[in-house]
Amino acid sequence: MRSGKMSTKKEQSKSWILTVEEDPDTGDGILTFPQDLLDETGWKEGDTLEWIDLENGAWQLKKKVV
Repeated sequence: MRSGKMSTKKEQSKSWILTVEEDPDTGDGILTFPQDLLDETGWKEGDTLEWIDLENGAWQLKKKVV
């Protein structure tokens, strides 16, 4: 398992450290978002998220606007 740090920017920067879990059947990586992260970002099930490589070893997730 790997961990990553995610942050959102509003008035203050807030970050979460999440563990990437492995699906035992497929080997796919799974991120489970805590409710406070979902509340802070406004994300909900069915949203499409974009992974943005910050090219410093960090990644940013953003809701994709369609």
